[in-house]
Amino acid sequence: MSEWPFSQGVVVAHRGDSANVAENTVEAFESAIELGAEAVEFDVRMTSDGVAVVMHDADVARTTDGSGLVRSMTLEQVRRLRIELAGGGAAGVPTLQEALDVLSGRAAADIEIKNVPGEPDFNPDREEAVEATIAGLASTAFDGPVIISSFNPLSIARSHELAPHLPTGLLTEPSVEADAGLIFARAQGHPWVLPAVAAVLGAPDGFAERVHAARMRVGTWISDDPDEAIGLMRAGVDAVATNDPGRILVARRRVFGL
Repeated sequence: MSEWPFSQGVVVAHRGDSANVAENTVEAFESAIELGAEAVEFDVRMTSDGVAVVMHDADVARTTDGSGLVRSMTLEQVRRLRIELAGGGAAGVPTLQEALDVLSGRAAADIEIKNVPGEPDFNPDREEAVEATIAGLASTAFDGPVIISSFNPLSIARSHELAPHLPTGLLTEPSVEADAGLIFARAQGHPWVLPAVAAVLGAPDGFAERVHAARMRVGTWISDDPDEAIGLMRAGVDAVATNDPGRILVARRRVFGL
């Protein structure tokens, strides 16, 4: 694994090229890479038989032809789920291993751990998805930058404990002030703070400078508006997550030549 690309305005494809291809599928990841996104974000949950798979929601109903909690399904059951693709045909739910295989050597991996209090599959006793992710990265010998992120501070704390060489990032909701997230992330030793776009835009002037003064980096989610994304980059945001990486990459090339 290599260092995260420290260039202003890294474009992170949120769940892949999810504005145009079904989210969190191999097809969405491939599309994002072909467009030129430097990083791809995806979500990890656990099956009932302990396999890490890529799925944003606790319940599969929104994105697949099935229903029920990922945590209540075996890998075999998850494998039978189909995700409709816009141009026709269907895709399957990738495993963590399959996602890493697609990205290795081609793009950075922003891996969001889904073990969040209040969700129906929350496990307060063990950070199984963290453990599986770290093991998967090692077994894949992943080639490229990685960040382990979560809205659950305990998840990234566990990652930091097990694999301190892996960068971790604290995700915060729009209602959480960006500077509050910075203070907490810095105190916990996380090199990334990942506030929502609304929180970054609402922060007092110089937020990115305060992050960098703490020897940290700032990423934000989600911006699909090219003017907004460019404004965030100009303000010093290191990484901008977007559902529409193609549009943001075109705008970045036009403005920065990158």
